[in-house]
Amino acid sequence: MRKFFISIFLFFIFLNSTSAQDYDRFFNDKACRIDFQFCGDNKTTTAWLDHLSEEPLWGGRRARLSTDLNLGQNRIQVFDSLSNQLIYTEGFSTLYFEWQTTPEALKTKKSFEQTVQIPYPKNTVRVQIDKRTGFGSWETLLTFHIDPNDKLIRRNHQPKAVVREIQKNTTPDKAVDIVVIAEGYTASEQEKFFSDATRLADQLFTHEPFIKHRNRINVYAVAAISEQSGISMPHKDKWLNTAVRSHYYTFYEPRYLTSPANYLIRDYAGLVPYDAIYVLANTPEYGGGGIYNFYAFASADSKRAQAEVVVHEFGHSFAGLGDEYFREGADVLDGMYNLKEEPWEPNITSLVNFDAKWKNMLPKGTAVPTPVTDKNKTGGIGVFEGGGYLTKGMYRPSYDCRMRTNEAREFCPVCQKAVEKVILHLTEK
Repeated sequence: MRKFFISIFLFFIFLNSTSAQDYDRFFNDKACRIDFQFCGDNKTTTAWLDHLSEEPLWGGRRARLSTDLNLGQNRIQVFDSLSNQLIYTEGFSTLYFEWQTTPEALKTKKSFEQTVQIPYPKNTVRVQIDKRTGFGSWETLLTFHIDPNDKLIRRNHQPKAVVREIQKNTTPDKAVDIVVIAEGYTASEQEKFFSDATRLADQLFTHEPFIKHRNRINVYAVAAISEQSGISMPHKDKWLNTAVRSHYYTFYEPRYLTSPANYLIRDYAGLVPYDAIYVLANTPEYGGGGIYNFYAFASADSKRAQAEVVVHEFGHSFAGLGDEYFREGADVLDGMYNLKEEPWEPNITSLVNFDAKWKNMLPKGTAVPTPVTDKNKTGGIGVFEGGGYLTKGMYRPSYDCRMRTNEAREFCPVCQKAVEKVILHLTEK
């Protein structure tokens, strides 16, 4: 028995060292940024390569490079050209996919900027961009090769901006690196931005599991300069010249705050090593947005945003958590989910493949679906109907949660587990 445990121990040491060797074998310490376009309408999607860039800093993981968390509406896969070995993969979601569910996509075609960052390859690699077609099925949209010595790969293209460390606990290879980017702050408002960015970080660390893993998290602030102060509000005929061209009224929803200028956002993010992007908007207007492995947005001066939206939107962008709220009337995104399929988000289920969700966390004897009673409202895990913008057919794990209402004090246990899984995925060797 003692020899068995020693063998298992040595096996895991071998796995860890092999993972590190794989990174050093295939990649260097820089990052390769891939800019491309998603194009189409509500029924069609195509992807077109735009350009490649070399960036000086890679902040992502260096272990479990081929591990797939099955998160995101899309994924990137990187293969060694000689051996055809999968050497890196990552899931991500897009503003384009959300747009596809809106009425506008029924009558017109549009294109959206998309960026994925991978570690910079030492040798030629084959890259594949896939679109999810089911809970565990994919369709390839785009395939191309990257020669790391290609003279047309952009280098030294980062903009100038003042960068400040809000919290630096460890080296990027051992950390979740969060970059907070200023939007709508003029040159005279730089110090206000750094103060607001510090407050944003403080809000994250009032919630588990960020409190528990604070020593694994670095936070940087990038003071992108806007010519005008504030944020554009098209529904109020207010357009401003700001650093990353963000605006409210995305998809004609007044509080939905995003930016179509993803390339600009990535320009500023590339000034530091990063795993996650948070854009902080200089406005008291309530609102925000968050998309998995894309970015999160929140307003800096809204009291509600400071206390609640900051963490909610980061739940989307960092861990791929779905919205658990729903409305009796129509919602701008109520066409996102097909109830005949299991959604990929870890905190909502259509019960099509509930075994892959939080079924093993349910207390013994829990009714599925779980009725709403005074006892169930006070906490605990269940299967409550309503979520993903839908009143019927979609279910959430807790009566209330930070992903459902602003009144909830914290993430429910299922959401906490999902966030922690991503933290450990990015930081453990």
